[in-house]
Amino acid sequence: MKKFLIIVAISITAIIAIVAFAVSPIAKYYVINNSKELIGRKIDVDGLSVNIFSGRLQIEDFTLYEADDTTSFVSFNLFDVNVNLHKLLSQTVEVESVELTGADIRVIQNGSTFNFTDIIEFFSSDSTSTDTVEEPSEWNVVLNDIHLNHSYVYYHDQEIGSEWKLKDISLVVPGIDLSDLSTDMGLQLDFTNGGKLETTMKYNTEKALYDLQVKINNFHLSPVLPYLQQSLNVDNLEGKFSADLSIHGSSEHILNFDITGLVSLSEFNMVDTLQKSIASFDTVATYIKKIDLINNRIELSSLYANGLHSYYEIFQDTNDNFSVFIKSDTTQTQDSLAVAYADTTEEKPFVLIINDLQIANANFDFVDNTLPQPFNYTISDICVSSANFNLAKQNTIEASAVLQNSGKLKLKWIGNIEDISNQNISVFLNNVDLQSFTPYFLAMFGNPITNGRMSIQSQNVIINNRLKGTNKVSIFQPQIGDKDKSVKAEYNVPLKMGLYILTDKNGKVDLDLPISGNIDSPDFSYGKIIIKTLGNLLVKVAASPFNVLKNSNAQIDQVYFAATATEFSNEEYAQFAQLGNMLREKPELKLHLTQNLLYREAVTEYCINELKKNMAIQDSTNHITEENANELLIKERYLSIPTKSEELRIFADKILRERNIAPNAKLSTEQKAILIYENSVKQSIMNDIQWRNSLVQNYLKTTCSVPDSSFKILSNLIENDTVKSFKNNYSVEWSL
Repeated sequence: MKKFLIIVAISITAIIAIVAFAVSPIAKYYVINNSKELIGRKIDVDGLSVNIFSGRLQIEDFTLYEADDTTSFVSFNLFDVNVNLHKLLSQTVEVESVELTGADIRVIQNGSTFNFTDIIEFFSSDSTSTDTVEEPSEWNVVLNDIHLNHSYVYYHDQEIGSEWKLKDISLVVPGIDLSDLSTDMGLQLDFTNGGKLETTMKYNTEKALYDLQVKINNFHLSPVLPYLQQSLNVDNLEGKFSADLSIHGSSEHILNFDITGLVSLSEFNMVDTLQKSIASFDTVATYIKKIDLINNRIELSSLYANGLHSYYEIFQDTNDNFSVFIKSDTTQTQDSLAVAYADTTEEKPFVLIINDLQIANANFDFVDNTLPQPFNYTISDICVSSANFNLAKQNTIEASAVLQNSGKLKLKWIGNIEDISNQNISVFLNNVDLQSFTPYFLAMFGNPITNGRMSIQSQNVIINNRLKGTNKVSIFQPQIGDKDKSVKAEYNVPLKMGLYILTDKNGKVDLDLPISGNIDSPDFSYGKIIIKTLGNLLVKVAASPFNVLKNSNAQIDQVYFAATATEFSNEEYAQFAQLGNMLREKPELKLHLTQNLLYREAVTEYCINELKKNMAIQDSTNHITEENANELLIKERYLSIPTKSEELRIFADKILRERNIAPNAKLSTEQKAILIYENSVKQSIMNDIQWRNSLVQNYLKTTCSVPDSSFKILSNLIENDTVKSFKNNYSVEWSL
């Protein structure tokens, strides 16, 4: 650096000395007419003057053209240099002042080629490369009072389509003294697209240390767009960047610096190629306490964000807008670079500290197109706060939001981002509109949800990857539609039935859904655990509604009766009464009663009873006739005759002989009774079945005050008892 400045200063002095021996017009004429030979480009100079006594050189209205000899590459209104010639005698090059006014510089880049590449090649072609060792110079160089005034720089990257326009650039360097090795300089410029930059810097050449103050006011981000488009599918970028920074560091170690100060972005909006705003905000501001890249450490005194907005959309092909937003080839390149970097550096743990984190008025839209119906959900008024956030330590973050313009969310998280095996998460939801979630209800259960408000109190504690959580769910006035047969539901759960039964007389459902599991398991899914727990509950409720409504373990799913009964017992009527009460409490329920009768056993019992009755009638001492045989007391008397009695067997043989059937000693009394009476009892069995059904129907209607439309009674004859444990019964089923 020092040698370069000395060479530049000596060259300037030599030029002045040479020109001093020529008349300015002659020098001007020579430069203009021999510029191609001098630098390979056309030059125009309107004024050139040299004062050999004062050491002053002035060039006015200078233009260096592009290779086409018509387009301006570099031009300026005035270049004025004053050199103290007397100092040359003491081996000191002292430039008293340098002024460049109205400079207009045009830089065009296309890949690795610039619009000045030919000039570099022009000079490099006449030089040979030699390896030399720099000798210490005894010359001192002092550059004073350097001014760059009202200048303009245009930069165009043709390969990516980026344009930068810097206008009204002003640079002030009070002095560069390579003998005392300290420098003060400043820079001011306005960006054509909007914004202003001001810098001041103190630089110690010997120690290679600098103090830089940077102020950027409302720099417009639109020129950055082409660079983002190299890796992102972004269509438009707007925003203003401002900063007031103090940077202290060393030029010998590029990462060795400290930064403090304020950085902010305002009116930011990034639009993706789907023409949606993927990220926008009113203001984001942070006060940087320290940035130490060598130790991989960032400390922020504060980070405030207001008016953040983003969206997440899942498409039918399971891709989402963020995967579309990031160009895949760029991602692969970045990943390979990251691996290469990791292999060659000793990575230190990243430390991020934010003393005060505040996010306010944020909004987020979620869209899922993979469901039977598109799901659109808006989370608004999101607020997030955290004090003394430290990426490497346990933190507490609190958040709140409004869900779909009605429900409210509060969340509290205690944990370490780098250690998900130990967390404590509390979630409170209030007044959430369930109808908005119809697309998910359809996909999971096949039913739409047409009404309902939900509140949840949930706490989930994770210790060493073991989750233990509780979810207290309260739903008000849930209404579930009929199953959509065109939808293949993921879970076969009686959602409509279960929720209806769980709804109390005030229209409220209270559920307690405890969960547990190992979050480290590859099969772990919080959502699936919740749905499984809820599904098991709904299945149990739908299958055993009486238990739920009566808080009893005595489930009424069957009412037993005797095969030959023509009347029900008190216990049986009490069970029918409880079913009737449940129908009154839940008027939308429908009761299905099916009388299940084991036919072969009924035939046997009816035939034995008929045999006993006829034997009693034929015994004249009993005074039993066909007319009084069905009276209760008389019937009880002859039915008490033992089936295996010898008297009854003899009577059966007698009836068989009367019907010209030879008695068979191998047949039991029951088998003989069936041979005699089977055909005659069939109608009695059917009549009694209908009679029992009429008794139940009349009891539910008159005594229990249940309308006919609320229940249905069927009959079912069972030929064989395959499990040998069947009891005649009315089976109980429920539906909506």
